[in-house]
Amino acid sequence: MGTPSDTGTSLPRIRSPKTLRPLFSRPVLDRELLTSLRKHSGCVSNANRDRWKNGAGRTSMSIVKESRKRSGDGKTPPPANEAPAGAGDGQASHETPLPVGRRRKPVWNNVITLAGLFLVLMAGLLFVSFALFSLVSPVANPYVDVVGYVVLPGVLLLGLIAVPLGIFVKSWRLRRRDPTQALLFRPVVMDLSDPQQRRAAKILVGGTFALIPIVGVASYHGYKYTDSTSFCAYACHSVMEPQATAYEHSPHARVSCSECHIGEGASWFVRSKLSGTRQVLAVWRNSFPRPIPPAIQNLRPARETCERCHWPKKFYGAQLQEIVHFAADETNTRREIDMLLKIGGGDETMGRPEGIHLHMALAGRIEYIATDDKLQHIPWVRYVDEAGREWIYRSDGLPSSDPPPEGQVRRLDCMDCHNRPAHKFRSPQEAVDVYLSTARIDTTLPYIKREAVAALVKPYPDVESAMIGIREHLTTFYREKYPDIWEADRASVNLAVDRVRDIYRRNFFPQMQVDWRTYPDNIGHLYSPGCFRCHEGRHVNQEGKAISHACNTCHLFLNPVTVEGKPNVIQKGEFVHPYKLQGSHRALQCSACHTGGTGPVPDCAGCHTDVTAWRNGGLPGFADVSLPPDPMAGLDCDACHDLSEPATPAAYEARCLDCHEDEEEPMEGIIGRWRGEARSLLARLRAKLDPQDQPLLDRIRRAGTLHNLSALRALASDPGLLHRASATQNEAGSAASKTTDREHGSEHQTEAE
Repeated sequence: MGTPSDTGTSLPRIRSPKTLRPLFSRPVLDRELLTSLRKHSGCVSNANRDRWKNGAGRTSMSIVKESRKRSGDGKTPPPANEAPAGAGDGQASHETPLPVGRRRKPVWNNVITLAGLFLVLMAGLLFVSFALFSLVSPVANPYVDVVGYVVLPGVLLLGLIAVPLGIFVKSWRLRRRDPTQALLFRPVVMDLSDPQQRRAAKILVGGTFALIPIVGVASYHGYKYTDSTSFCAYACHSVMEPQATAYEHSPHARVSCSECHIGEGASWFVRSKLSGTRQVLAVWRNSFPRPIPPAIQNLRPARETCERCHWPKKFYGAQLQEIVHFAADETNTRREIDMLLKIGGGDETMGRPEGIHLHMALAGRIEYIATDDKLQHIPWVRYVDEAGREWIYRSDGLPSSDPPPEGQVRRLDCMDCHNRPAHKFRSPQEAVDVYLSTARIDTTLPYIKREAVAALVKPYPDVESAMIGIREHLTTFYREKYPDIWEADRASVNLAVDRVRDIYRRNFFPQMQVDWRTYPDNIGHLYSPGCFRCHEGRHVNQEGKAISHACNTCHLFLNPVTVEGKPNVIQKGEFVHPYKLQGSHRALQCSACHTGGTGPVPDCAGCHTDVTAWRNGGLPGFADVSLPPDPMAGLDCDACHDLSEPATPAAYEARCLDCHEDEEEPMEGIIGRWRGEARSLLARLRAKLDPQDQPLLDRIRRAGTLHNLSALRALASDPGLLHRASATQNEAGSAASKTTDREHGSEHQTEAE
């Protein structure tokens, strides 16, 4: 109510600051309205305050307009000392109150913001607890570390994002519901004399200083953890189990994954994390390939990783290496191979630059193109010396001047030979040899080498089935074949079972389809092409010179000989194969026979299985078809084939005369006549057969039609025989036999064509 003055007019009642503070300290909808209300504070009555609390009243703009009308000019409110109309008549000021606009709702009070605050609080407390726990815990757990260094910081960051996001969403909804609501972002005016603002500032500063160390420690440890071996190898256990297991038993077991796969520098770090994100998503969706493709094509150049510890110019000289093999016979015959590996180097102060490492120590560069993703087939090689002169070597028969084959031109570096330095999977042959040579398996057990390898190469659906299958295979063999040993030395058999199981767990991972055949090892050339990818003698340059194929280029064999009755004398010499290799067999690569699994029987039938079956009137797939055997099926192969002589028609006819001495005239030209007849019969069969029967006919051609011309005549007279055989053909046996005969070949393959 107004108070009478000396002039008889009533003045607006002015409330004290303490009375006005609860009313005007809240945010209002309009700054102009706030100014007007402060000038006309006498118009605010208890009734108006109740109406404000109950949400009644008009909009803010209508209040301002009415206030302007009451001022008399429609633009500015009346002076503060001017009495309102009707005040002098004794009317109370609360009879014509100025209603106040609705109070703005607090925008922080929403589900998203409150949830964000809860996440920040919980993640911060849990991370502090985890950090304290990791300091006192002596055992590291990769899955706990994932939660502590990856999940909790992620939750904390999510909460920090949710807090302002909730405020924005709440304000946006209020503005859509009522356009008279104030804007979300208004100029911030901080008044530290206000106790409420001081309290808010303390909370803000304290929370910031509390979060800075948490976020900093979490970021640092998260970065370190994602680069650690624990994260790379064990966090995704089922996916990376093969690589992690091989890594644990490698010479690089104390080198972290990131030192080789990432190296120094921000660019490769960012690239690896982006690639890792895709891999994590693939694991989460269970869409990753099985097996994991080799990383050889995407690795950082070895000059930026490997050469931090190893440098190619370091001189190593020749290194003595002893290789121990055990035969697959009853006594597991031991055979030792001693050789000097010419590692060499490029430091002239230590010795003449030469040897295997000269590939990397050369002043020029070596480049190549591979046509497969495992870099096993290399038809094009280029060497550029320091003067810029280049030599191009090709194995595809094309001139060096022709355009190179399609593919990426790669520069030779350490990883092209040392491609499995930390993730090597041993073949059954190699692993069993190591266990026998170190006495981890008893060498006195009959046929233990053969049976251990046979137990390992069997297909098993999972590791548990393999453990059962290995035990059944070995125990059944010794219980049935050697009952005396089974009764007297069962402990050695059981120990052998455990050792063979250990070999399987280290090198076989059926859930990821990984074994020694998955990732070829390019060091050496026994179980995979390796060095022979280029040094096989077929890469020829524009001058007609081939890349060296001589054994003594890289190693020198030390053969034990007996001189003047003194054994164990070492003599330098060539490699002596346990079986005499003659003719075309001398040109075979080692990996053609040494597959790492069960080796072929060391005779003709051991490799040429289709040839042997065809001579006897059959092939895998001919089970329901009766074909005549070859008239000479009972003869040994060397009755016609002399591997020391060239495989020419004249040489074969000369061998025929060894038995048919009195038939010299009929034998003359017989090979040519048989060839002509075989070509005619094959052409007749191809014309009558359906397309689905052609693969079986190709197998007959590879087996050598001259090995059983009688059976080919029977098929030509009744093509339905071949059709019925093709319908019942064993595809698995066909694929295996096809691979074998493609590797070893038949001398009559091109002749029959």
